[in-house]
Amino acid sequence: MTDVVSDRLAERRSTLARLEAAPFVATVFLSAVLVFLVQPMFARMATPLLGGSPNVWNVSLVCFQAALLGGYAYAHLLTHLIKRLRTQVAVHGGLLVLASLVLPFQLTGLLGEPDPMQPALWLVGVFAISIAPPFAIISATAPLIQAWYARTGRPDAADPYHLYAASNAGSLLGLAAYPLLLEPLAPLAVQTSVWSLGYGALILLLVGCGLIAAKLNTGVAVPAETASASPVANRWRQRLWWVTLAFVPSSLLVGVTTHIATDVASAPFLWAPPLMLYIASFIVVFAKRPAISTGLLVMVMPLVVGIALFTLSNASGLASFFLHLGALFLAAVACHGLLVADRPATGRLTEFYLLMSLGGVLGGAFNALVVPVIFTSVAEYPLMLIVLLLLLPQRYWTGPKKLLMLAALAAAAAVAAQFVRAIPGEASIETFGFFLLSMTALVILFLVRESRLASAAAATALWAIGSAASPTAGAYSERGFFGVVKVQEHEGFRMMVHGTTLHGAQSTGADALRPTTYYAPETALGQVFAAHTVPGRVAVVGLGVGSVACFSKPGQQYTYFEIDPIVARLASDPARFTFLSECTPGAGIVLGDGRLTLASEPEAAFNLMLIDAFSSDSVPAHLLTREAVALYMSRVRETDGIVLLHVSNRHMALATVVGRVAGELGLPGRLQFYKPPQGAGDEAQAGARPTIVVALAHNEAALARLDETGLWEPLVSDGKRGWSDDYSNIPGAIWDRIVHGRL
Repeated sequence: MTDVVSDRLAERRSTLARLEAAPFVATVFLSAVLVFLVQPMFARMATPLLGGSPNVWNVSLVCFQAALLGGYAYAHLLTHLIKRLRTQVAVHGGLLVLASLVLPFQLTGLLGEPDPMQPALWLVGVFAISIAPPFAIISATAPLIQAWYARTGRPDAADPYHLYAASNAGSLLGLAAYPLLLEPLAPLAVQTSVWSLGYGALILLLVGCGLIAAKLNTGVAVPAETASASPVANRWRQRLWWVTLAFVPSSLLVGVTTHIATDVASAPFLWAPPLMLYIASFIVVFAKRPAISTGLLVMVMPLVVGIALFTLSNASGLASFFLHLGALFLAAVACHGLLVADRPATGRLTEFYLLMSLGGVLGGAFNALVVPVIFTSVAEYPLMLIVLLLLLPQRYWTGPKKLLMLAALAAAAAVAAQFVRAIPGEASIETFGFFLLSMTALVILFLVRESRLASAAAATALWAIGSAASPTAGAYSERGFFGVVKVQEHEGFRMMVHGTTLHGAQSTGADALRPTTYYAPETALGQVFAAHTVPGRVAVVGLGVGSVACFSKPGQQYTYFEIDPIVARLASDPARFTFLSECTPGAGIVLGDGRLTLASEPEAAFNLMLIDAFSSDSVPAHLLTREAVALYMSRVRETDGIVLLHVSNRHMALATVVGRVAGELGLPGRLQFYKPPQGAGDEAQAGARPTIVVALAHNEAALARLDETGLWEPLVSDGKRGWSDDYSNIPGAIWDRIVHGRL
């Protein structure tokens, strides 16, 4: 009987212990959900003002990392300068209420419209004024709650780091919930209101946890004897090690995101997966029983890095997407695993998180703010992969002679790759040569994996071989806020490539002024521009190489709207492309987001307008909303004005999106999906290419000349909700494209 009573008492104590821990877990979970709901929400607000560039996401990420650092610094100071728990709770609660005065948040108008020459600075300023106060204060939750938990006297109070796993689980939920639930189902005004309600609930939970901790307080935190297997005598060296281990995966996060947006596909729905995997790495390493062994990662990472480096310039699509996501995840687990293995006792808990956050900020800032200035390609990603190899545990610093010799052979393979293209022969021989060299370097990389320097040398060799084998090897390249722009020559054409999208091509032969690619005379765009003979103004939103310029007729005045200064400069340079200088030499180029700059034009100013503002493979969502289309229509003449929207896209059914908007606005429209005749080289780098174009007008009469060709079909709405500035549904557009096969 006594044993039964004892068991029941033990069970009740266990239940009570779990209940006491529940508020702490719920608080860090909710705070993380709110943190990662507001990140995509802010990017959703800011992206329309900066042309849909993926770098908006990257700079926003750095801003949030900096605010996170501020929150961690505040938590560190609060717990070290104020010893009494109840006073800490009072101070924190007061700051939470004070920060709530900016809610529900919205983008400030104090800084005016973004400057296309300095967009990053504008974005940082808007973040600091609009979002930073409440974000910074709630970002202090994870370290603060853990510090309070460590003083509760609970059995696991000596090692509260596992609460960070709950925080990152909430981060994953928040990040996934926004594009899948909140954005498709609620307008922005409702989104910000929901976030504000969550913030209010967090205030109550935080104060409640503080009071519980104060009630259970046993004095000071108990040091964790097992928290660090090998204490470091030199604390400054340890601190530098923490910052470095946090810097590399953070840099890789932004680097992989940029690589995917630049060389794989730049659709906004692809920007979140790298961040989700980065967060998932924290869940793995901070768990009480990590699912992935750091020792195993040390063995496989050299091969993972080698494969990722070789395929940087030689693979695309889903295979490349998942390969580089996998490389990011394993690299983040490796670095964060080493970081957690060296974590201190709870007395230095807030310092540990502060320095980890500092490394994250520096890594993100390096990529988002410094790299676009010093590199002309996405070089930061491969560089960080090589740096990662130098951080992994090893058996040798320089390796025995055999390892050094193998590393030298890998370097020789890299040098040999530079000469393969110069050898006359068939393309198949060239491909075989690159394959043989890369396999040699990959085998060598595996053999030298126990030496940091040797494995880094072999990995560098693979990067060099892959770069030499790239189809764009030797191309002229420039990089700015809006991405990497390359100019290259291939089979008699000079092309401008922005990420994975061909922005136009010009023949280097006698027919240099004949428009090509999407603008060839036989394409849907070419048909309309060739037939347009009415004098008046023509607006082209999205310059490219200026292909449509040579459709201009006497009495017509072309105005180009382009957000990327690099594109504008290269297209205007007659040494590279001559469409503009030869066909519309006096035309103006207006720099800035097309929608913002069009708003400053007079009403009914144009009789033809082309909306072709792409950022890699994605059309910025803000250019396809009800408000955007209404703006376009207000700027063309009511009698005969036509707006053309080039909506070719491999991921989303954008013609369907435009059809819904046109239906809501009561606009007649036409649709043409142009396909080059079979066998006409539709996969070639230049010439006519498949094109999906929508034409809108104020009345049916304006579209009569399109109907006469017999090539256009009516644009019909399916009756579903159209996009607006408050609502867009990118997953739905992807679903329509993949499942229903819509355009």
